[in-house]
Amino acid sequence: MTVVRKFRSAEEIRRLRRMACSVPEEVMLREVEGDVLADAKSLIGLFALDYSRPVCIITESQELLSQLDYLDEEAQCASF
Repeated sequence: MTVVRKFRSAEEIRRLRRMACSVPEEVMLREVEGDVLADAKSLIGLFALDYSRPVCIITESQELLSQLDYLDEEAQCASF
């Protein structure tokens, strides 16, 4: 499954990496309009992408997708 997300801070990227490392499934990132594919579990791989634009998160991990949904809800609540 692919989810498109815009990261607003380095902390959000660090949180994604921690979540990716906590699941056994592969978690890959790709720029929406790019060909570069990066392993979300790799610290060095994360530096290959431009986070000023939305990024595709590609994974089959339902656990990670649920965690992303929770983070989105948390961010929406914080904006009120």
